[in-house]
Amino acid sequence: MNSTHLWTRNFVLLTLSGFFLSLAFYLLIPTLPVFMVEVLGADKSRVGWVVAIYTLAALLIRPFTGYAVDHYGRKYILLVSLAVFAVLLGFHLLVTTLMQLLIVRFLHGLAWGATTTANSTLIVDIIPENRRGEGIGIYGLAIPLAMAFGPLAGLWLMADGNYSRLFGVGTAVAAGAYLLTQLMHFPQFVRHQPGGISVARLFAFKALPVSIAMMILMMSYGGVISFVTLYTLELGLGSAGIFFTVYAVGLSISRLSSGKIFDRKGPGFIAPLGLILVTIGISLLWIMHNYTGFMLAGLSIGLGYGIIFPTFQAMVNNLVAPWRRGAANSTLFTALDLGIGIGAIITGYLASLVGLVNAFGILAIITSTGLIWYLAVVQPHYRRNRVTQDLTM
Repeated sequence: MNSTHLWTRNFVLLTLSGFFLSLAFYLLIPTLPVFMVEVLGADKSRVGWVVAIYTLAALLIRPFTGYAVDHYGRKYILLVSLAVFAVLLGFHLLVTTLMQLLIVRFLHGLAWGATTTANSTLIVDIIPENRRGEGIGIYGLAIPLAMAFGPLAGLWLMADGNYSRLFGVGTAVAAGAYLLTQLMHFPQFVRHQPGGISVARLFAFKALPVSIAMMILMMSYGGVISFVTLYTLELGLGSAGIFFTVYAVGLSISRLSSGKIFDRKGPGFIAPLGLILVTIGISLLWIMHNYTGFMLAGLSIGLGYGIIFPTFQAMVNNLVAPWRRGAANSTLFTALDLGIGIGAIITGYLASLVGLVNAFGILAIITSTGLIWYLAVVQPHYRRNRVTQDLTM
């Protein structure tokens, strides 16, 4: 991508599509745990398993999606996975048992993993190289915006126990993401890598150090998104929707600024700052059990993740040639899914053993190890291996 223009037709359409996709996803984040407990009669540990099976499915499909978009192009992989995502969201309307929900969530996780791998690769293709951090940061604003509206809208839609309305609206929103993507003019795809499928083609090994840091960090994310609704109910802090709103504000603020800092100065300062902010935020959920602490935790966690997401994605794409971007993004997002799944399961069992508040304390300790890993391993690896030449599609 040699042009310096960022706000192209494709960039706007893909960003809007990403917003609709994320909105459909976040409608269910605070509502599914309540649906499971109140309608299906599941206990807290099962909540973690439903989140885990979703992320496990995404984890399983990502390497193969990365291979497919590198070898067969971005267009049809993205369009098919978006269509399947919308259809499977509608299948939630048919769920009456926990086993049915597990099956639907597994299949939906496959579609989510394929879709987010394909669009995260395509967005890098259409962003100028010298504005990569900024572009990924702006594209990533779809997530905090969806997070600001999605949980609140989801809780409102199910306020009177009308889950059919919730799942119906989610399906319509996901269909909107598909239609927006159909309007794109996809860049011409040039296949660079011959040969069949192999481990070396499924994963980008140069992206592994960054991906491991992402996995460690996302363990706390998996715990928070899975249990923050139950946390608020346990402590009597009101609706969890406000937490997601404050989180989204922090995410938006840091995404708007961190990408430009990355493009100018690299990740040396900004990435450790993000890791520290997330650790502080998780610690506040453990230490402060009042409304003020709850809001500060959401803001700090949002600021931290708003730095980490675009920074780590830009880093892995700077470590590979353009025709390996699918593998690089699938490696990063596979680690992301693995961290979320592990975090959800661990938090569920820790909540049963030591209580939900103390479970967040353990998550804070785990998150702090991510900072150590970044400084000791990731930072020197990135400096040694960054691809600096102008390689184009």
